[in-house]
Amino acid sequence: MGRCRTGGWPLCCAPWVSADRLGWPGRSNKIIRIVALFRAAVARYRFGRPAAVAVALYLTAAAVAAWYDGGRWFAVVTTAGFWAWDDGARLLPAAIGVLNVWALWQILRGPALPRAGALPREVVWLRRLLYADVVGDLLLWELLDDVSDVAEYAASWAVWTATMFLLVRALAGVSARFRIIALGLGLTGVLAAALRPFAEIPLLTVSLLAAVATLGCKAMIIAGQGRDGRFSAVTVAIGWTALLVPQVYLLLKAGRVTFDGLSLVVDALDGLIVVWAARTAHELAAPGPCGAAPGNMRTPRLIAAAVVVLVLPMAVVGAERDARLTYTAADASCRDRLRPASGLGSEERRRSFLCLARGETFAADTMFPEDLADQRILAYGAQLCALPGDLERHALHKRAGGTADTIELAAALEYLCPGIVARQNSEAARREAERDRQEAAWKAEANARCADPWPRVRARRQGTAAYMLFEGGGYAVFDDRDDSAGDPGDLYGDDGKAANIFDAIEDGFIDAAGSSAAIVTYEENSPMCLTVKVFDSAPPLRLAGWDQVVEVGIVSRSGRLVVPAYPKGGDSGAAGPLPDLAIAGPGHYRLRVHARTLPWDENDPDAPLEEHLLVVYPGRSTDKVVYRPRR
Repeated sequence: MGRCRTGGWPLCCAPWVSADRLGWPGRSNKIIRIVALFRAAVARYRFGRPAAVAVALYLTAAAVAAWYDGGRWFAVVTTAGFWAWDDGARLLPAAIGVLNVWALWQILRGPALPRAGALPREVVWLRRLLYADVVGDLLLWELLDDVSDVAEYAASWAVWTATMFLLVRALAGVSARFRIIALGLGLTGVLAAALRPFAEIPLLTVSLLAAVATLGCKAMIIAGQGRDGRFSAVTVAIGWTALLVPQVYLLLKAGRVTFDGLSLVVDALDGLIVVWAARTAHELAAPGPCGAAPGNMRTPRLIAAAVVVLVLPMAVVGAERDARLTYTAADASCRDRLRPASGLGSEERRRSFLCLARGETFAADTMFPEDLADQRILAYGAQLCALPGDLERHALHKRAGGTADTIELAAALEYLCPGIVARQNSEAARREAERDRQEAAWKAEANARCADPWPRVRARRQGTAAYMLFEGGGYAVFDDRDDSAGDPGDLYGDDGKAANIFDAIEDGFIDAAGSSAAIVTYEENSPMCLTVKVFDSAPPLRLAGWDQVVEVGIVSRSGRLVVPAYPKGGDSGAAGPLPDLAIAGPGHYRLRVHARTLPWDENDPDAPLEEHLLVVYPGRSTDKVVYRPRR
């Protein structure tokens, strides 16, 4: 019996019942046909809640990635990998994202409906295996590989073996010879894959045999789908695209390592094999065709074309018994022969990169593992060149098992992607300038909270600034050019020739020795306000409002006395400029230190909680005078 269709669905052994026989007029018959066609189309292409949720989540992730951090992560979400992010590279990740959305819809939209009775048991199991293969390719095989690569290898090949066997048997419209050849190729591939871990013959030969036989079997299955009325032309086209495009690309790039936009496109199209498996499972839910399609010459031609495509890689590889991999030996003297990257040819630049990649780093280890082939190292180098910044490059280099700091790595990559050092230096300068800007703003904000506590008395030299206290607190006043007594600015020195913070703590406030003084603070890890006033002679004594006032003698041998400034990236020091306290040059001075705590300001929680006033004037006395002890 021939195949009859309504809305694209075969109605085997069920003649069309005319509406006129049921008492319906001819126009109503047409309306019924139109409604039936519409319902069949909607049922077949129903979207489904799982697909809607998955697509919505994916689109949300892509939208967030496109908005966050200037869109740098958009390419990571859409292509599942880093990609050089500039104005010319935005369209490709977006197109791949659209392809991913379409693939999710195809995989999750549900089986074709309606069903015409119960499906054969073999078809039911075949659909289950196809769906299992889809889940495996999307998630399960990766999870198994983390547990055991042997388990992942065995499980994936077991699912493929059962799927291949049932799919070849389920094909309609093909001859018995066709099935025998397809099963023979499929089983040859499975046998080669099973023997691969134990074979004594070269690994490349076994792998190539498994790949060629498996690809040949898949080509015959897809060709057979074209003769089976259950499968749409779109499904067959997706199968051919996923099968042939990666093979053609491998031929085009034979002998070269590339990580360009074309490789991303090929990877995306290679992933269509999952869509093909899902659509095949969906469409198997339709009733099978009543008879085989009439034979023609299309299948032999397709098989011949597939054989040509599959045999060409063997011609490229030739009679080699192992992979064409090279391992450049480490050569310390090659560094002496390196020339600047500018002006070198591509081959010379690759050799120069391998020289540095095989050599030792400052950490006394090779930049890349010694067991990595040159081609693999060059591939990693190309990936590193495409990454936007130091952090991303360092992370990928570490995942590859490499050891090198950012300077060493950039010096090597300069040969693969000239200009990366300049870009790295420019980026480092930009980050440094941004840190300086933020630090300057932070200092200005802290200094604005401090004011002169003795404004009515004007000194010869004076200044007010926020003083950043480190863990433990305390600060020093010292001659920064006097090295006759060790380091007078070292608060924690214990040579007895300079002031020491521990002696100041024991005293309760201050310790003075030679050309330095160490002062204890109430607070730590926070800013305090510090004012210095330098006079030509002793100023009036001011005690009101201060918790402690103590005066000691200090000497300046070089003609300088300073309060340390906050160092760049440091921990403690004055956040603003303070003058030299040795107003009369080398000689003896009196240092009067005032200290008090400040109330907490609920309107400004970051306001300083401590304030000090330093009064300095020339004086020969070395006595310590406590004007107001701590209460």
